[in-house]
Amino acid sequence: MVHALLDMGRSPEKPQTALTSRLLTEREREILRWIGLGASNKVAAQKLSISASTVRTHIENVFRKLECTTRAAATLKAADLGLL
Repeated sequence: MVHALLDMGRSPEKPQTALTSRLLTEREREILRWIGLGASNKVAAQKLSISASTVRTHIENVFRKLECTTRAAATLKAADLGLL
């Protein structure tokens, strides 16, 4: 997903406002970065030294906060908001 954004000429890094930077926790952003790169919950969990169920919980929170229902939509929206 991140590669697709870059290929489209969109930068996934935008200045964060105080509101958007507080929208997701640092851990949620870390997990979303791995998910955006195509990592499974298990792989993201291994990379971050947490359980896969904890990753799933964080992803559910990201979906709720960003009002998305898919990993791709959450990654795109987070990138648009400058969260990634």
